[in-house]
Amino acid sequence: MIARVRLQHFRKHEDFEATFQPGTTIITGPNGSGKTSLIEAIHIAIQGKSWRSDFTEMIKNNQDTDWWRLDIDFTDGEKRTVKFIDNKKSFIINDQSYTRLPARLKKPVILFEPSDLQLLYGSPNRRRTFFDRFIAQVDPTHASTLRRFERVLSQRNNLLKNGAARSNLFVWDIQFADLAEKIISARTTWIKKIGARVTEQYQAIANTHDEISLGYSASHKTRAAILSQLDEEYASNLPFTRSGPQTHDIKIKINNHDAKTTASRGENRTIIFAMLYSMIELANQELGSNIYLLFDDIDSELDSTHQKNLYLNTIFNNNYLFATTITTRHNAANRLRFD
Repeated sequence: MIARVRLQHFRKHEDFEATFQPGTTIITGPNGSGKTSLIEAIHIAIQGKSWRSDFTEMIKNNQDTDWWRLDIDFTDGEKRTVKFIDNKKSFIINDQSYTRLPARLKKPVILFEPSDLQLLYGSPNRRRTFFDRFIAQVDPTHASTLRRFERVLSQRNNLLKNGAARSNLFVWDIQFADLAEKIISARTTWIKKIGARVTEQYQAIANTHDEISLGYSASHKTRAAILSQLDEEYASNLPFTRSGPQTHDIKIKINNHDAKTTASRGENRTIIFAMLYSMIELANQELGSNIYLLFDDIDSELDSTHQKNLYLNTIFNNNYLFATTITTRHNAANRLRFD
């Protein structure tokens, strides 16, 4: 658990420090006051990166300086420092320095950001990213597989665009099929597990009998089938790769109807939280430990009944929750107010 944080020249914060007691931390304040910056700093310290931007954009606004620094102490005695100076980043963990945070030192995180509100209505890529982000927490190999796949896909598309001969694509096709099979298998497994829990979580928050279902389908799942499909595409003279996990989608339904077209804004929000809760339960079960929950703008667009049911969920108290919110209803161990 985090015991102390200090942010220097980071976003809105010139020099901010806070200490924490075990339990939930609720961060309130007007827009632009630095609430999100705090949970972003935590995310950087325990995951090695931001979900918002690169490190060069984090230097305090209107500050005549070229550096920022994060210091985080944990209750078990571990100390972490992240520094960005002269366009160079460094991570210092208990006096050991790294240019990037090693995978073995990352701590699992479930992240919710305001743009996730568009999960149902947004693009398939948004939904893929949402679920891939979770899978990478319970299966660290998933993130590296995705990175390798993106590089292979980019190279293959460049070759296709330049009219490469079939023989020149062979090596890339093998790599593409191998990585695609792994990605599809991981997504199929974990989306099925999330889907098996999501209705129960939704009904607990919304106090209804509605049923939620998730579906991920890939027409070509095996290495051999993927290679065969690539052969067919090449014969069609397409200048890009049309099939593969970079094109797949996750279907979300409420009472067997497409939630994208039938769910209200409140139902949309509740579905997203139900999926997040399912992910948290699975992560606790898989990892055998508490995880960090970083929720930005946690309860906007929920009515008072839904907010109450949301806060009663024991998942919050069983993990390390840091949440920004516009409400003060939550009975939190730690409260921070930014003006």
